[in-house]
Order: sequence, then C-alpha cells, then structure tokens
Amino acid sequence: MATTTLDAKSANRRNEGGRGAVGAALAGVGALLFVLALMVHFYVAPTLSIAPLDQDSVTRLEAKGATVFDTATLAPITTDLSIAAHTVGDVKATEKVGGDTRIWTNSTTITSSDGIVRSQSTKRAAFDGKTAVGVNCASCDNFYMTEKDEKVATKLTGLLFKFPFGTEKSTYQVWDDTAAKAVPTRYIGNATVEGLKVYKFENEVPATVVGDREVPRSVFGLEGNDNVVAQSFYSNRTVYYVEPVTGAIVNQASDTKSWFAYDGNELVTTEAHVTYTPQQVKEMVHKTLGNQPMLLGLADGWIPWAVLLLGLVLVAFGYAVTRGKTHAD
Repeated sequence: MATTTLDAKSANRRNEGGRGAVGAALAGVGALLFVLALMVHFYVAPTLSIAPLDQDSVTRLEAKGATVFDTATLAPITTDLSIAAHTVGDVKATEKVGGDTRIWTNSTTITSSDGIVRSQSTKRAAFDGKTAVGVNCASCDNFYMTEKDEKVATKLTGLLFKFPFGTEKSTYQVWDDTAAKAVPTRYIGNATVEGLKVYKFENEVPATVVGDREVPRSVFGLEGNDNVVAQSFYSNRTVYYVEPVTGAIVNQASDTKSWFAYDGNELVTTEAHVTYTPQQVKEMVHKTLGNQPMLLGLADGWIPWAVLLLGLVLVAFGYAVTRGKTHAD
C-alpha cells in the first residue's frame, strides 16, 4: 500500500509538472502573439502606408488618333502618341525636409508615331506621403519648367501623383498641371480593372485661359506674315481608377484639348484621348501593387487586434494553469 501511495504522489507531481510546462508554453506563445500584433499594427502598417522616398518608375500612356500642331508645317496633324512619364524620388531632399513629406521629380515626354518628340515637360513636387496632398516649404523647391527651359516656382494644392492611403468614396481636390490649380474630383462608382476592385473618380476643367503666346497670323488663315498674341485655352475631363487601400492610380482616361484663339479664330494644338497602355495597366495591378493592398488591409485592419486578444487570452490561461500547479504543490 505504501508503494502504491508513493507512486500516486509521483504521478501527481509529474502531472503538475506537465501542466506547469504547458502553462508556461501557452503564456510564452501568447506573449509572442501580443508582441507580433503590436509590431504589425504600429510598424508594418505605417511602413506600408506611405509613399517611398526612392521612387523610380516610368508610367506609359497612349493616345490613338490624336490631333497635334505640327511646327514644321504650321498645321494640325493626326497621329498616335506615346507618352512616358518618368518619376524619381529625391532622397536627399526628402530626408532633409523630414517627416512624411516626399519630393518627386517627374519628366514627361510625348512622342508621335513618326518618332518626333512633340513635347517635353519637367516638374518637381513635394507632397505628404500618406495623404498625397501637396506640401509647400522653403526647401521643397516645387517648380515646373517652361518650353523655354525657364524654372517657374509653384504653390501646390490638392492631391499629387496618387490618392491617399485609405481612399474614401468622397470628393477630393486633385492638382492639374496645365490649369495650375486643384480641381474637384468626385467619386462616381466602383469598377474592376484586371480583376482588381477599384474606385472611379472624375474631374473636369472647362475651357480655361492658361496663358497667351505669339503665333504667326497665317496659322489662323489670316493674311500677313506678322505675329499676333493669341490666348491659350485648355479643357480636360479625366476619370481615375484608384485602388482604395493604397490610393494607387491603376489607370486613367483623359479627354484633353488645347487651342489658341485670336479675334474669333481658333487653332487646335492638341486634342487627344489619353489612357494608360494595356501593358501599363497589367504591370500596375500585378507587379507594382501585387499583394500590397491585401497585406496593408490585413495589417491595418481587425486581424492584428484579434491576434493581440488571442495573445492576452493565452497569457492569462497559461498563467492560470501555472498558478494552479503552484497551489497544488
């Protein structure tokens, strides 16, 4: 009988020891989950939800059957246009400004189907890496280059390069380079692009005078060889296709028109329907974005909090098991 009693006590000690080990293991796993959940929410999510400092990308667009003014013949022609917009982040300037500000330079080249470069433009813009709203500061050096390679400082307002992380079904102010102002851009519905669910936004710039320029009188069909000062007009309508988690523009379609007007006469200089190329759309959805919307959605959603709660439950349960073993001892 004595032997049996001793064996029972040994077995109980082993069981209590096992429960203690299990309790400690549960508490350890719970603590790990707790820490991971906090890291995901307070480090991973913020890291994913801000535009990069070292942006280096080329966005390719096209316009089939566009009208452009040919300076060689001094007359409008119809041609296909290829547009390449190269965007580069100024890392040093961005780090100098600090905070969430990002400074990017964009160089856009428009080439017709005959290989002639029809226009080139450069702009430098600072914006908030999270909200995408333009930033104006002493060291930001926001500017655009004129056709005469003159640097003109600009004061930016509205969204630049993209929409904000966590884009809402709302109306935003979006910067228009040609109009040199922000334009109300309203949500108009949902769509699917390459299997990706997106929000559609639309804005419109009515016929607006954006400057004046000396042009030969003859381009208006008027007699004489002297130049006249014509008003430069611009109008535009753009639909943006925006992935809402990241605010990335995966496609856009613009109906744009520019023309000169003088003494009741008009001369169209550009009229085009501009969109991302099909390959550019695929690259944006499947390569540039990839699984970032899903990862950011998970990191910034309810899952980290659920994991944190599970971690707390495991810590509490593990502590209870261990404490029960201690009391039994």
